[in-house]
Amino acid sequence: MNKLFKQDNAYAEIFSFQGQGEVVEYHVLIHARAEGRGFQQQLDAVLDCYEQLKTQELKGATAVLKRYFLSDVANQADDVLLADTSDCAKSIIGQAPLDGSKIGLWVYMMTNVSTRLLPSGLYEARHGTFRHLWNASAHNTAQNSEYQTRLLFNEYIMQLAQEGCTLADNCIRTWLFVNDVDVNYGGVVAARNKIFFTQGLTEDTHYIASTGIGGRAQDAQVMTQMDNYAIAGINKEQIHYLYAPTHLNRTSDYGVSFERGTYVDYRDRRHVIISGTASINNKGQIEHPKDIVRQTHRMWDNVEALLHEADTSYDDVAVMIVYLRDLADYDVVRRLYEERFPDKPRIIVHAPVCRSGWLIEMECMALKSTDNASMPEF
Repeated sequence: MNKLFKQDNAYAEIFSFQGQGEVVEYHVLIHARAEGRGFQQQLDAVLDCYEQLKTQELKGATAVLKRYFLSDVANQADDVLLADTSDCAKSIIGQAPLDGSKIGLWVYMMTNVSTRLLPSGLYEARHGTFRHLWNASAHNTAQNSEYQTRLLFNEYIMQLAQEGCTLADNCIRTWLFVNDVDVNYGGVVAARNKIFFTQGLTEDTHYIASTGIGGRAQDAQVMTQMDNYAIAGINKEQIHYLYAPTHLNRTSDYGVSFERGTYVDYRDRRHVIISGTASINNKGQIEHPKDIVRQTHRMWDNVEALLHEADTSYDDVAVMIVYLRDLADYDVVRRLYEERFPDKPRIIVHAPVCRSGWLIEMECMALKSTDNASMPEF
């Protein structure tokens, strides 16, 4: 169910999911109304909107992940950390919202879960037999993007080990935000390929759903910043990988290592995670170079094919994050989305895609009710 929550200086798009189990899930996108207001005013408006939601519309829900999209992260991140002291995974990234505001906020919330920061540094949301483990804004300042990415994964692997988990068995999703992606993405790919091989992740086994996209950390020396999500207690029978071979090829065909999408089954619900997806064909080639309208339509077709493979559709999508390389394409893309997805929670941000010919990329998450007694409860 989608709902709009309006305030004078901000508004929120809310997706809610109620399965047969105890946990209700929410995806919330909060947008500041710019209208000449400075960053502190917009930040205050966004946080006030969030607090009002927690006490009114979403009473009893707990945040498990927050992602702040900032227009000038070097000057704004400290203000966010000072103002938001909540205890959850907080992702702070320089990807300017393209609606003219300085800040946007995506919040993933759940009811009936217990949350805590673990000694490993991961954030846990626990319900039943599952521990959902979140990590955000991981970074370092090693010599180059390859070394930084290698260290990020090595540290994460050790954190997972402290929780009795492995990268191959428990990690469901990663995000890699790359400063100056046209220059530094190659190092990210090389490091990820090497790390995955050492962890038993190959084209013959599986990879991990991921978005690798342009985005700046607060510290300009950080070339790669990483968010990730793992589930302790998950079993292999619950996890399925999406390929859509009529529309897309395997990423390993062109030397990278991530899954196009993943879905996870529980007794009463299916979680579908679609990786960052662009206008690509099943030969690995860019479709419709330099044409933002046709690239957008092809991207939608690719995502739809992945969703269909998971027996879902755009009707089940909870949240969309849209990345644009060229700010000048915003008005065109905004109109396209308003025409096709008028009520779907989304944010459009400035973030170059990992191949310069791709003008647009989108990721999304979907939830669907199921009735599968052979699966554990969420």
